[in-house]
Parts: sequence; C-alpha cells; structure tokens
Amino acid sequence: MTISDIREVVRARAAQRRLQREALGAPAIPPARVASVVTAARRRLLGLHRRTAPPPVRVLEALFAQFDAHVLRAIVELDIPDELRGRTTVRELAGRIGCDPVALERLLRFAAARGMVSIDRRGRVGPSGVTVALRSDAPAPWRGWVRFGASEWFDAAWRRLGESTRPATPGAFELAHGVDFFAYTTSIDRAAGETFDQAMDAGATLQAIALARTLGWDQVSSVCDVGGGSGAALDTLLRYHPSLRTTLFDLPEVVGRTPFGAGADAGHRSAVGGSFFEEVPAGHDRYLLLAIVHDWSDAEVVTILSNVSAAMGPDGEAVVVETVMEDHPTDDFASASDLMMFVLAAGRERTEAHYREVFDNAGLQIRERQLLPTGATAFTLRRR
Repeated sequence: MTISDIREVVRARAAQRRLQREALGAPAIPPARVASVVTAARRRLLGLHRRTAPPPVRVLEALFAQFDAHVLRAIVELDIPDELRGRTTVRELAGRIGCDPVALERLLRFAAARGMVSIDRRGRVGPSGVTVALRSDAPAPWRGWVRFGASEWFDAAWRRLGESTRPATPGAFELAHGVDFFAYTTSIDRAAGETFDQAMDAGATLQAIALARTLGWDQVSSVCDVGGGSGAALDTLLRYHPSLRTTLFDLPEVVGRTPFGAGADAGHRSAVGGSFFEEVPAGHDRYLLLAIVHDWSDAEVVTILSNVSAAMGPDGEAVVVETVMEDHPTDDFASASDLMMFVLAAGRERTEAHYREVFDNAGLQIRERQLLPTGATAFTLRRR
C-alpha cells in the first residue's frame, strides 16, 4: 500500500465519520466512492496480513476466526449491547447481567481485541460501533444476523460442506436437516424463520436507504418488493418517499408474520401472499428484488424474473440488487456469500456477465447499473 493509498483511506474514513446519523434516525451510509475505497484498502491490508504469516499460523488463524461468531452470540444472549450504554467496570456490568466478573472479563478482553466492545486504560468497558449496531433499538437490527449466523442449525449445515461436494449428493443444509433451507425456515422451525427474517431486515434496511438516495423516484408511484420478508425495505422507503404505494409480496407463511398480514392494508402499505414461481402482483411501476436472485439457480431465476416481467406494465421496471463477484478469486463479501449460498440453498453469487446472461434469458435488459454505497449493485431492468 502506497502513501497516497493511506492518505485516501484517511480521507475516506474522515468522510464516513462526518456522515453520522441522519435526521431520519437511519444508519449512516457513506457515498459509494468512499465505501469502495475503504473496502479496497481493507482487502489489501488483510492480504498483506495473511501473506506475512507462515502457513501454520494461517491455519490457526482460520480456525480461531470461528470464535468471533460464538463471542458475538454470547454478547447478544447476555444482552450486553443494551446494558452497555456508557463506560463501567466489568464488575458493575457483571452484577447487572448476572455473570461471574472473572469469566465476563475474559470474554470481554477477547471481544475488545476484536472491536466488539472497548476497554480503556483504566479497565472500564464501554460500547463500540459494533455494540451499538447490536442494540435491540438499533435502526437496522443486526443482532438478528448474529442469531442467524451463530445458530446451531446454521452451524450444522456448514459441518456437511465437504460431504455436499460429492456427486449426486444433496446440499449441505438438506444433509443436515432433511429438507431444504426455505422449507425449514417457513414450515419446520418457526423460530429459525423469525431469526432469518430479522437478519434479512438488517440488510434490507441498509439497501433501502441506499436505493432511496441513489435511484430516481419522481416518476414512481407504486413499488412491489418481491420476496420482501417482513417489509423492512418498504417501511424504510416510505420514510424517504411517503407518497409511495407499496406492496409486500412473499410466501403466505412469511407475509403472515408481518405486522399487517396478507391482504391487509395500512395506509400506503399492503401485503400479498403467494409464490414468485407462479405469478407476481401486477401493475406496479417498480419491482424490487433485494438479495433474492442469489438464492436460486439460473433456471429458477429466469422463472422468477419472467413472472416479474409479465407483471410489469409497458413502462415498468425491475431493480435487482445483488453483490457482483469478480472474475477471479477475491477475498471479499461476494466470495463469502457465494459459499454461504452453496451451503444453505441452490443459489450463488454471480459475475456481471453471468447476471447479464440470466437477465437476457428472462427477456430483460439492463437499462442502468449503479454501485450502491453498501457495496451491492443495483441493476435496473426493462423488457427487451
């Protein structure tokens, strides 16, 4: 990394700090250029860190990395983010949450080293940015991702990863649980489904903030969120554009868990239960598919997008938001997410060329491609 790279990172970080909470109370998201610079710099630094370590150390570091998930889960289970609103001693905190102070101090030392909490020179523990993001009243509920990603049922699927790579073998999740991921979370384990919804809410909220700022909305009066889960993205969009008419579309079991339920209407919000493999509610100006396409195989994606295309009016459009993979292996979110899709479902992350291929097979073409501040890409699609 050159001196100019470091200076650019410093400037980017300063810009991020200036972009603190907005008047709407939503999480601050830096401009796409800033986010891109910071992400690239972090990737270079992490690569340098790995290359300077001998292979045995790299093996141990990879194995020890799994500790982070368990520590995050413990922090959330103990409700430390909500209790830690200011600096306090470990003993005082232990008394409030019912823990042994010596055991808690060991947990918090590791957490502080990973940036999950902070510990000052006097040994007092306080919140970090991670702690704030994990509070129950955080605008984007990131503790849902912890409960999802550190759950026993999620971990059980990862333990079947190697076995699932053999020919004519079910996926890792099905090997672990006997059914596919979506059947499990919608019909088998209701608690798992609610946890998954909470995790998706966090990402959907951030993507919706980015879309509200990045896309043009003056000519859009109605929006349908296809596979929209609990409706967090639409709720966020309504905070920015309160005149929008919005429809949440997802499986009946999922929509039934929303505050307003299938078929009900609350002002500008309505919800419809159904399957996007069969049809999609017609007549909206814009259809959103936020982290939906990566859940499915190419053939299934073509079916979904073809149904969206059939529902769109002549001037309608679909906005597909996904993380685009590089053509060569890169240590980034897209690569990690691609492997997670392999473990959990039949989907995958795709390169831009691969996305263009499936869009074309569904009779859609890219009208605009925009990098979002979240690092994802928004593909605005129209009929060919």
